[in-house]
Amino acid sequence: MKNLILYSFMLVLPATAWSISESPIIRGIVYEDENLNGKFDIEEKRLKNVFVSNGIDITKTNRRGEYQLKRTNDNNIFVILPSGFQSSKSNQWYKNTSLFTNDMNFGLKKTPVDGSFKIMAIGDVQVGTENEIKYAGNTIGKELVNKKDYAFSIFLGDMVNDTVGLFEPLKDILDYSKFPYKVVYGNHDRNFENSINHQEKDFEMIFGPTTYAFFYQDVLFITVNSIKPKGKYGYEGFYEEEEIQFVKNILSLSKKEQLIVINQHIPLAWIRNKEDLLDLLDIQNDILVLSGHTHSIIRRYYKRNGFSDIHELTAGAVSGNWWTGQKDWTGIPLGLMKDGSPRGYFDITFVGNDYHFEFKPLDSNENGQFNLWFGDLDQNDLPYTITKDNNQLILNYYSGSEKTEIKAYINGKYYQNLEREKRIDPYIARIKRWQDKNLVPDKLSRSAPYLSNPSEHIWILDLPLDELNATNIIKLEVKDPYLKPFKQEIIFWKE
Repeated sequence: MKNLILYSFMLVLPATAWSISESPIIRGIVYEDENLNGKFDIEEKRLKNVFVSNGIDITKTNRRGEYQLKRTNDNNIFVILPSGFQSSKSNQWYKNTSLFTNDMNFGLKKTPVDGSFKIMAIGDVQVGTENEIKYAGNTIGKELVNKKDYAFSIFLGDMVNDTVGLFEPLKDILDYSKFPYKVVYGNHDRNFENSINHQEKDFEMIFGPTTYAFFYQDVLFITVNSIKPKGKYGYEGFYEEEEIQFVKNILSLSKKEQLIVINQHIPLAWIRNKEDLLDLLDIQNDILVLSGHTHSIIRRYYKRNGFSDIHELTAGAVSGNWWTGQKDWTGIPLGLMKDGSPRGYFDITFVGNDYHFEFKPLDSNENGQFNLWFGDLDQNDLPYTITKDNNQLILNYYSGSEKTEIKAYINGKYYQNLEREKRIDPYIARIKRWQDKNLVPDKLSRSAPYLSNPSEHIWILDLPLDELNATNIIKLEVKDPYLKPFKQEIIFWKE
């Protein structure tokens, strides 16, 4: 902690204002890479007032585009990309000082600034085998190579399942993306063969620093490492002092009206010292937190004194329930998440300081925002049918939260609002029941290790049995301050 105090004066001072300490100093130039060759050419424009960091301290370039920084044990330095610029090469926004001894320059290229943009928020890919690499390539990989309207994607940790040897083949898939990507460090991205203080080194060699920040248009994105190792294999959700110091430093650079997005792997609820971060975030700015880890979709809100709630989106997992379950006709496992959500990611649209989400399932159902269950929970052969013994509708609206309102209209008339209730998703319950009876999966598939975890986004409606026809139609209308308005009509039956 002594070094943190000694070097706190580095923040936002021009590089030429420092006195050189006995510690090694890193020097370089930030420039506009006009020919996109990834090398500084003498005629290229040097960029002043661009921030550069070693993951704790932050400095900015002088009028000649020059910076200098103290070398840390972490061995990583990175440019904090300013609004209107991207790295000219996909991985040139950071340097590993153990690899680069001469070229510590950062080449940037201009990007349009039009006030709105979209990103992909992608939870746990978590591949553990060569086959799972192929599953990832044929699901999320297909999105990366065919969608072009995203500014960038951010992977929210657990890229692999304790198999760091798969980092490179997974990166081969990500490198086909039509837009840039950033990666968050997860608890399954550690190399247990390294010492406890160096378990992240393999991740850093492939994907870059575990702590960093960048500006995109008017939004500040901050990525923090939420993993603290315990013993050789254990861990806990915890922010080390260096993480808190970096967040404190970068927040001092933000504007009061600026939206701030915190990216981390473990959700806030599971961080032992989350108050250390929340205390720093008790500021005027609107705050969005993006996380992964749970293999389920959760939205939570944290109160602040006189300011808007901190809003957290835990974005689920593209691996679903760890690539398990009955394989479909293409050979890819169902992987239904433990909360009943399909494998998928989130599309987040930013317009100024406002944003909204849309869940994107990784299957052929482009509008798949929910699943529905009618009637008896133990039934196997009466889909979308209610009976005199059970007239209940159960709706799992995957991206819903306590702020979600769902209205029901039956046969053209408003009936009532659905009520939110934490309970196990009925389709997960059925899969568990079928697996117990050895009815699924087939011999080419793996059973899904489901527990009786309640889903955070279940809504219930008791249907008016006496007022219904044999065949009926229900319209569901969803409103939420952070979701696109959604309406859908479904036919159901009364037996």
